[in-house]
Amino acid sequence: MAKQKELPEIDLDVSDVKRIALTTDPQGETIISFEMAGGQVMNLVFSPEAFGKLEAMMAKANEAQAQVSPIQ
Repeated sequence: MAKQKELPEIDLDVSDVKRIALTTDPQGETIISFEMAGGQVMNLVFSPEAFGKLEAMMAKANEAQAQVSPIQ
């Protein structure tokens, strides 16, 4: 089997979060729309599994940030 080529990472400057579209269907997709620094809108479409993973990662990041910078 051929070794899969590693793809480069892409860094985009986000200037605004435009919207988050959640579906009521547990099997449906979640869409997060970002506005880039140049004005272009990028939509990220997540499967339920990928969005659940993102939520868990964000919760861990928030918890870690709260340990570093607690509210006073």
